[in-house]
Amino acid sequence: MDDVGRLQDVERRVLGLLVEREAVRAELSTRYKYIMVDEYQDTNRIQAAIVKLLADAHKNVLVVGDDAQSIYSFRAATVRNILDFPDEFPGTRIVKLEENYRSTQPILEATNRVIAESKERHEKNLFSQRTGGQRPQVVPCMDEDEQSD
Repeated sequence: MDDVGRLQDVERRVLGLLVEREAVRAELSTRYKYIMVDEYQDTNRIQAAIVKLLADAHKNVLVVGDDAQSIYSFRAATVRNILDFPDEFPGTRIVKLEENYRSTQPILEATNRVIAESKERHEKNLFSQRTGGQRPQVVPCMDEDEQSD
């Protein structure tokens, strides 16, 4: 079994424990008043279920993530977790961090156009105070060396 398989096995066991042993779930849920998950867009369904069960007593969950950066579907991560979070936790407040301090506005304009093509997403409009810079270009490369150049 590879590392991903072992991790998923552990996750399934933890979920089973929380579902089957109400006393364990109640103890953990009561003990941890606040739960924070970073990169929530890269969680899988089992991990999201674990978070929900651990938050059962207090419902104090803060997740950080960006639906436009979900990259771990190969290990069963699903962007649905972050998209459905407000439905799973009624009263959710979404705080959008749309100002980008690293990229220039021409890059973000291209990024916004790509993100807008996604059918399932949280609305956002990335912007920057850095107005200069070239527009991004598509540059075809034949191999990794050419790409590096």
